[in-house]
Amino acid sequence: SKCKQSSGINAEYGGIIDFNEFLALCIDINTSDSEKAVATLFKAVDKDGNRSLTHQELRDGIAAYTGKPIDDKEVSALIKQLDIDGDGEVSYEEFTNNLLVKMSVAVKSAK
Repeated sequence: SKCKQSSGINAEYGGIIDFNEFLALCIDINTSDSEKAVATLFKAVDKDGNRSLTHQELRDGIAAYTGKPIDDKEVSALIKQLDIDGDGEVSYEEFTNNLLVKMSVAVKSAK
């Protein structure tokens, strides 16, 4: 399932997409299948299937999902947010831990 295409969503951020916005586009946060949605999203971005997202995979994946180009600085900032072990890539565990934490925060604040 593709993310909801939205042209207006990040106008207020001057065109810079952040991770929460990416998630909001890609995942229906109120779904009980959030873990499945996260796994599907990860698989779609992880082109070589090695369960680790490189800078390039994240960049391509975000651009493909949001329909907007993303620059290297934004990708680096995103990796810094997610990369727990500091290897410069985002493993499946790092991705899901962060996603599920961020999603539960988003759900709590939406109530």
